Amino acid sequence: MLIKSLAYARLSFFFPSKIFTGNMADPINTVDYSLLEPISSVEEFLKSNFHSSGAKLKKYFDKSFLNRSFAARTTLSLPLNFVNDGEINPEYDGPLISIVYEDENFLVMEKPANLFVHPLVYDEKNNCLSFLRATKPEYLKINKAQYDRGLLYRLDYETSGVLIYIKNEVDYQYLRSHFKMIAKKKTYLCLVEGECNLSGSFTHYFSSKETKGKRIIVSSDKNLGDSGELSVLPKHYDSKNNCTLMEVNLVSGLRHQIRAQMAYLGYPLRGDQFYGGKTAHRLYLHALNYQLELRGETFSFESKPHDFNGL
Repeated sequence: MLIKSLAYARLSFFFPSKIFTGNMADPINTVDYSLLEPISSVEEFLKSNFHSSGAKLKKYFDKSFLNRSFAARTTLSLPLNFVNDGEINPEYDGPLISIVYEDENFLVMEKPANLFVHPLVYDEKNNCLSFLRATKPEYLKINKAQYDRGLLYRLDYETSGVLIYIKNEVDYQYLRSHFKMIAKKKTYLCLVEGECNLSGSFTHYFSSKETKGKRIIVSSDKNLGDSGELSVLPKHYDSKNNCTLMEVNLVSGLRHQIRAQMAYLGYPLRGDQFYGGKTAHRLYLHALNYQLELRGETFSFESKPHDFNGL
């Protein structure tokens, strides 16, 4: 049996690499529970009282902590991220997000650059779904088991542009499971280094082994992994800044596809130092237009970039 304290405490626990240790310089938010009965195993206690899976416990705790026992009338401090796992933080910490279109099925946002589309843990506030939680919380009832809720697709942190949210569960499940069929067009704008005269369709192959912090490997070798196709069209060469505005139609939709594929073709994106681009105040990639088909009707959503001229 347990009683939840009325206030959150900011204690000296944190766990880099899932190691529970003390560090007054870097505390995390915790919730205190006063134990009325002794517990022989934190792991069994959390599984019983919080209905936590092994995977969830592994995400937040080191095994040595899960094996600990606690006496009655002692305090068990648990990370707020664990207690509120799966919830979206109602505090939004980011730039204003414009709503470019809304009806009974869709909410279309204009995502700013350098903003996450959804959190990975509760205390992350710099994401589009915390914006929705703060302004339209009723929309977050879609796909509640997952942190991406009703988002039809994801955009990278650095990418700006049109971001589509589905407002009802039936349409969400259909559109996500049939995305390749219903997404008729996915058009992006990017600035690439140098004068680029490439035009037409390109198919390359992407390593299926993704390692955090490592570049996506692109090759013409069909044995490497997944096939990635896009078509490109140069729109304008800026001789002063030595970069070219390109229109990119994304046929596939692999992780970092435009960034990695354009770099492989010899034209990394301006601001994308990870793939060989020059330093800039942002990474110049923008989701311009998405066209979808739902129940025989075609929807076209567009968001024009605001800051592609201020290099």
